[in-house]
Amino acid sequence: MSSITQPITTQISDSVRKLLRQVLGHEEGAARAAAAAAEPVVRQSKGLREFWSALRSPEGLQILDLGEASQANINFITGLGHRLCTEDLFRPLQFGASKRQLIAAPVESQEESEEARFFRENLNYGDGQVSGVLCWDVFDLLPDPLVKPLVERLYRLVKPGGHLLTFFHSGQPGQAVPICQYKICGDDRLEVTQRTMGKLRRSFNNRGIEALFREFASLKFYLTKDSLREVVIVR
Repeated sequence: MSSITQPITTQISDSVRKLLRQVLGHEEGAARAAAAAAEPVVRQSKGLREFWSALRSPEGLQILDLGEASQANINFITGLGHRLCTEDLFRPLQFGASKRQLIAAPVESQEESEEARFFRENLNYGDGQVSGVLCWDVFDLLPDPLVKPLVERLYRLVKPGGHLLTFFHSGQPGQAVPICQYKICGDDRLEVTQRTMGKLRRSFNNRGIEALFREFASLKFYLTKDSLREVVIVR
């Protein structure tokens, strides 16, 4: 009996060891992939260089950052003598906060539209108050009802001659894309750190971007190697 049992036991042990190696290997691989995704990457940005070339002087301009606040951006922009305001529009992308507030809100206030609520809670600036806006890739990730109203709001709050910098992903609607934090580390360099993953809401070609910002004075496109189009838009 021992001559039969021993090979079976050995075979089972080998199978268990193989299974453990596969499971642990997958876990280690996933952990390494997650760690790699969280590692910041420094990339050059011709759009950022164009943006600062236009807004370097005079001092005292107000710059609006629509991404997550970072000390790097504060230091760089205040180092130029400008003022920085940050409105992290990536946080309420799915209206999560508004919907939670809606549950406890009075019935009469529930008639307020998502669009009206979004702009009541965000971007409360006077007309012509801002000289430059760092939009990053927010337009690719916003729900459809907010895209055109956000363009209209930016048109009002940016003074004539002011500049916007925005990024557009190349890809298909529904495609998974990283939602990143952008830290300025030079006139034409960004440190990009993935915050989470999101879905590409829509795919804009150049003509579509021009139509979206048709009220603005001019647009300049920059192609990159990482599936992003950088666009500098002049009010």
